[in-house]
Amino acid sequence: MFALFLALMAAVWLVDAADNDTYQPWGAVVFTRTGERTPILRSPKDTQVLSAVGAQQMHRLGQAFRSRYIEALDSTFPIGLQQMNFLSRDLLNPDQLEVMTLDQPYLVASAQSFMQGLYPPYSINGTRIGPFADATGILANGSVVDFPLNGYQYAPIDVAGTYDPMNVYIGGYSAPFDRNQFYIGGDNQCIAAAASSGQYLTSDQFMNTQTASKRVYQALDVSYFDGHLEQDQIDYIRAFLIYDYLSYQYVHDSTTFKAFTNDSTLATAYEHLRYLADEQAWYLWGNTSASTTDDDMRAISGKTLSALILGQFQRIVKTGGNSTNGSTPLTFFFGEHEPFISLFSLMLIDTQNPDFRAVPPFASSMVFELLSAGSDDNDLFPTDKSNLFVRFSFQNGTDYKGELQSYSLFAQGPSKDPMPWTEFEDMMSRIMTNELSDYCNSCKAQTLFCWGVDGTIINVISNGHGSAKSKISPVVGGVIGAVVTLVVAGAIFLLAIFAAGIRFHRVQRGKKSELGGFKGSAKLASDPDLHLAKNGVPPAGITSLGTREEERGGKKTAHERVGSWELRQKEFGKGGETGERERESFEAIEAAMGMNIKPVEPEQRV
Repeated sequence: MFALFLALMAAVWLVDAADNDTYQPWGAVVFTRTGERTPILRSPKDTQVLSAVGAQQMHRLGQAFRSRYIEALDSTFPIGLQQMNFLSRDLLNPDQLEVMTLDQPYLVASAQSFMQGLYPPYSINGTRIGPFADATGILANGSVVDFPLNGYQYAPIDVAGTYDPMNVYIGGYSAPFDRNQFYIGGDNQCIAAAASSGQYLTSDQFMNTQTASKRVYQALDVSYFDGHLEQDQIDYIRAFLIYDYLSYQYVHDSTTFKAFTNDSTLATAYEHLRYLADEQAWYLWGNTSASTTDDDMRAISGKTLSALILGQFQRIVKTGGNSTNGSTPLTFFFGEHEPFISLFSLMLIDTQNPDFRAVPPFASSMVFELLSAGSDDNDLFPTDKSNLFVRFSFQNGTDYKGELQSYSLFAQGPSKDPMPWTEFEDMMSRIMTNELSDYCNSCKAQTLFCWGVDGTIINVISNGHGSAKSKISPVVGGVIGAVVTLVVAGAIFLLAIFAAGIRFHRVQRGKKSELGGFKGSAKLASDPDLHLAKNGVPPAGITSLGTREEERGGKKTAHERVGSWELRQKEFGKGGETGERERESFEAIEAAMGMNIKPVEPEQRV
């Protein structure tokens, strides 16, 4: 009888879920990992490139998202249907798209391949009716000119370079790998994040895994690495690099493929290498439960990416879903694996499934969709925010199952899948880093765009779509102002030399300046700092969506966090999983890396 009751309750729940599963989509933000690329472990002269396999993966993924949001290409629906009827079907409309990646060639190529699938080539063929009446290919004399490659459509792709603040918001990738040192990866501009990740290298968890895995790595012949690693460098400390390299060789090199498939011991070792790479990646870029503070710096790429995701949806809500007012229904970011792992940890996705504590396969996607409850026939954006929801889904590489798999956020349970918009907005704001000044200060970053930062809010968004537009950002303007000041000062000095007869002489060595050095013992009143005006205009396309601050003891503090760290302490107990200890210096980390770093010595020149 009890079993019958459970069956009836399950049936009622399924019917209720089906009734409530009708949603109208208003926007989607998708973060996609690159398609297959050449390995990180390489010669310093070799630039990573997207492989042909990777290009096909991304093209197929673009087709899948076209079927889901724009127009079903066939009856297979590889990731399900969630049609946005207001999107342009055939001709790409740049006002409806936001595409951004980093300035790595393979990432740009990934975005290009994806967009070929999302908006394939379209030939006008003389048609002058409907949506093609104002096509740029139709000339005044009645003739038609197609774009090259049978109507190839050139999607606008924003590329964030190393010195672009947007770089850190989509998980700025690391500098080229030096095989003589250890590769941490992730945001190479955030010193504090590297230090937090590096603490893992001094933990008992790391030492135990390194000892237990020695046999696995000793079983690997150094010839597999084509001179990129020495035998004593094949160790768990380079777990991700080793698997990244061998997995590529396994697909593209017949010798490596035969070695790992014909030998049962090596075949088992190959799978073990993948698990070791996943474990290392989790402890380097996720595992916020091990944090003894609330900063979660090792997950900084997830903290910044969450600001972009939230900002895009806030813009849609603010404009009522009207793309002509600056919002973009479809946003696609392309990057690497680190933001996945960090954001999974911050949003507590891994508590539902431990598989999220792993490196996602190439061409995987995190999908966030802004929805309203009701019929698809309703084309009016809801005025009541309580009728808005956000659904999170994950596409596991090229494993298409006919529908995206959704997961509840922040350990809220199935009843909050999808999550009400107001709750999503609140929880994401608690884990994100949206102020550039917060990023620069907490990271101890020394990058150019952190010079003179004074509370600039960079929450979100790319060039050309923000509500506030400026041709020159405050940071760039400050640098330009400093240069102009130097030029003017130089002109005054020259005038003094020629007009007033002022001359300079060389100060004898050994005579100490009364001021105690360049600036003296203290900064002079005439030494102004380079800073941004408090009422300065935000950088182009970057808009402030506001911050929540509290007055505590007369000082402003960032808004309170209850995201990953606090929830994990309540859920799993204080102390984390690894017992990692805070370090005051990098000495222990450098020792674990086997690095022999000498202090900088002064160099005297005339």
